[in-house]
Amino acid sequence: MSTIHPENAALIYHYQAELKHGRGYNHKTIDAALRHIWQFDRHTGSTDFRKVTRKMIADFKDYLMEQQPRSDGKALSASTIVHTFGNLKAFFEWLSHQDGYRRTISSQIYNHFSSPRDLVEIAGAAAPKFVPSVDQLKIILSKMPTYAPTQRRDRAMLAALFLFGVRDGALISLRLKHVDIDRKQVFQDAREVNTKFSKTSVVDWFPLGEEIETIVTEWIHELRSLGAGDDDPLCPTTPFKPWIGTGSIELEFLTTAAPVRRVLRKAASAAGVPYFKPHAIRSTVARLFDEWASSPSELKALSQNLGHNQIGTTLKYYGAMDNETKRDVIATIRERQKNPPAYELAERIRNAGPEMEKLILSTIEVFELKNK
Repeated sequence: MSTIHPENAALIYHYQAELKHGRGYNHKTIDAALRHIWQFDRHTGSTDFRKVTRKMIADFKDYLMEQQPRSDGKALSASTIVHTFGNLKAFFEWLSHQDGYRRTISSQIYNHFSSPRDLVEIAGAAAPKFVPSVDQLKIILSKMPTYAPTQRRDRAMLAALFLFGVRDGALISLRLKHVDIDRKQVFQDAREVNTKFSKTSVVDWFPLGEEIETIVTEWIHELRSLGAGDDDPLCPTTPFKPWIGTGSIELEFLTTAAPVRRVLRKAASAAGVPYFKPHAIRSTVARLFDEWASSPSELKALSQNLGHNQIGTTLKYYGAMDNETKRDVIATIRERQKNPPAYELAERIRNAGPEMEKLILSTIEVFELKNK
């Protein structure tokens, strides 16, 4: 086993501080970057970073590329390899600006960590994922048992993911005070709620109807009736712990989102729906935006409510159509091209409302009888 070069270790330590304090990265991102740097350091036998050659980089790249996925699925994915190269390129680029390294670390060195373009394309390709429809989510909720408090909590967790459109990590850290029933809002206070990028935001409940809202509000009322306070969790651990000699309960926060996934897996199976990750529910909500939004400003509001500053983020990562919907839309366009006037008339009749539609159709029938 090779000895770690002391100057390499010192530089990696300083780079860790740069990522944390200089760039504000979270610990997961930092851990991944350091892991990849140490991996390269081990592969080169802890060669002084100033003496790293293009051949060393090429050998390391070949070593990782040989570990691309096999049929057993035990090797590295294209995404992991691309991220490894990217982290090393960023590290050596930073290194090229440090005292004592400016002359030895050049762009000709760190640019050699660039990933092959075909591997980048493979890594960036979105793997097909199952996204439940609104009807499927409602079926799952309707089939969930509600006899015990634990079961009602489980159903409320899934309904809240749907209604609020939040991530499961944020959901398990929400306190009762964060949910405003009257205003139909959720205050994601980053000081207390585990939000992405520690971002504070106000989320308005998505317009999913009273059925979904009632599941959540009834659960909140139940917790309140048991003595839960503002700082107690919306989704506590179970079973609840009664305070000795009092009529209230002690509520504790879930420490991870694993219980949410377990509840979802069990509920989906019972309803005959394929399993999907909690995050997929955000895609379900995003796919409703076309139906809900009637103007660019409404689409922007919905996208922002999902936590995105740019509509493009919603459309790229969450709003992709499933193949069946895409097929129906293209079929509709095809029919419209065959007979534009007739299609436009049919659309106007459909959009006129049931009463007006009935009147228009009866008028057409009378007109046709008179002209026979």
